[in-house]
Amino acid sequence: MINSDIVHDMAGRPVDCSGPVWRMNTPGAPIELDWSTIAALPTSILEAAQMYVRHKIPLWAPPTIGGLFYMYKLLSECRSFGQDGGALTCATFEELRADGRAGGPELTRYRAWYDWAATLELPGFDRSVSGALNLVRIGTNPQDRPSRKKDPELGPLSDIERYELFEKALDASDEDLPLMERVAVLLGTALGANAGPMSLLQVQDYSVRSSGTTAYHLLEVPRHKKGFEQERTDFRTRPIERRWAPYLEQLITRNRARADEIYLVATGRPKPEHVAIPVFMREQPRTDLEPAMVQYSLHITGNDFSALLRRAADRLKVNSRHGGPLRLNARRLRSTYATNLIADGKSRQVVADALDHSSTKYVASYEFADHRVVDSLDARIGNIMEEVAGGFLGALTEASSEASRGRTPSSRIGFVDRVEDGAKDLGNCGSGETCELAAPLACYTCRNFEPWIEAPHRRLLEQLTAERARRSEAHMHPRIIAVQDRAIRAVAEVVEKIEQTRAAKEPSGQ
Repeated sequence: MINSDIVHDMAGRPVDCSGPVWRMNTPGAPIELDWSTIAALPTSILEAAQMYVRHKIPLWAPPTIGGLFYMYKLLSECRSFGQDGGALTCATFEELRADGRAGGPELTRYRAWYDWAATLELPGFDRSVSGALNLVRIGTNPQDRPSRKKDPELGPLSDIERYELFEKALDASDEDLPLMERVAVLLGTALGANAGPMSLLQVQDYSVRSSGTTAYHLLEVPRHKKGFEQERTDFRTRPIERRWAPYLEQLITRNRARADEIYLVATGRPKPEHVAIPVFMREQPRTDLEPAMVQYSLHITGNDFSALLRRAADRLKVNSRHGGPLRLNARRLRSTYATNLIADGKSRQVVADALDHSSTKYVASYEFADHRVVDSLDARIGNIMEEVAGGFLGALTEASSEASRGRTPSSRIGFVDRVEDGAKDLGNCGSGETCELAAPLACYTCRNFEPWIEAPHRRLLEQLTAERARRSEAHMHPRIIAVQDRAIRAVAEVVEKIEQTRAAKEPSGQ
């Protein structure tokens, strides 16, 4: 006997539609359709909504079903039902469109549902209204919301932000940055993937292949939003930088060893064979999954992956271009990844393929003409960091004249000497104003900097050039390699001026 209350989703997994709450089969955050939360809908409209969801469960992925239910929740808050005996009219659509939470997807789903219900002549739906709705142009951004990619706090990272995040993620100690957060930052930066596919990564997705004497580190990244019946049906092979690969390998080795232990602690039994070992693993098995999704019990969710990135940025104390804490998530890293490809001269087709888009229309929101990530930084700094032939704009001073110039110890500018593992003073800031620019590099191109003649500027120069060589050897993006070139030129000019000053003071003939 067929149970009419059980509807099978597009992957063939059962969804129980008998009660007030329908739970979708998803490896990510739970998707629950709680019909009691939209009881304000007229009975005929609510029944039409449930019929349509049951019709779409076998055809749409669970997140899309969740998006459809979200539209119904917005609809339930509209006030225009009582105006026409509980029927849906064009006025209802206009009210929904005026809701700032309803974007193109919600309005498009509403229109498709209305057309379906009107075709079946369900109560509350009118064919003439359906015809009128089909003439409405919705657009991709009906609310004219500002694009996230244009917001310096939500869009692509600047070159300096990305470089600081990357370098700190590599240089941090294990105590300062947990391994899983480190790998999340490195892979998020390298792959530009959405949080969902990152959370689905499993240990067998990583491999090392050789061609001659060269080893290639590869990761199979699950594809999504492609209409596949199951979430790990198809993959894109992505190369992993060999400098980063050891961290990923260490995490995979640790997860393989700990998976059974996690299950033993939680359940008293070893991990079941059908439960996969993920790259990003939970500390406890999930208990909120539907039975058909138990294989993902140790996986984190997409939201959890974004939380890893946020915690990593907080631990590393990465600053935004405006001086505050860097707001980090997978979306920003994905935008940064795309923008760097564009800045490198890649075509729309190449960028779309790198982002695993099936069409170039999805990358149209990026700027392909003369796009520079650092524009906003240059605009903010203005003439303070004016670039001149050499770059150094300040004035050499003696440390002993600090008091006579009215400079307090708090005005001193220093750096961490990695050779001697200690802090060294370089000079004073001659401005009494608060400055949020990154010392000491920004100081060398600032008119207010007073570098001391006897300070270890050459040591700083050697450290900067060594870091640049390391980035070059790691085959980073040319713009990342050169991100400190302006400061390097300025420091080199200070070193040269000091040598000239000392030479001028030496007695002739010596």
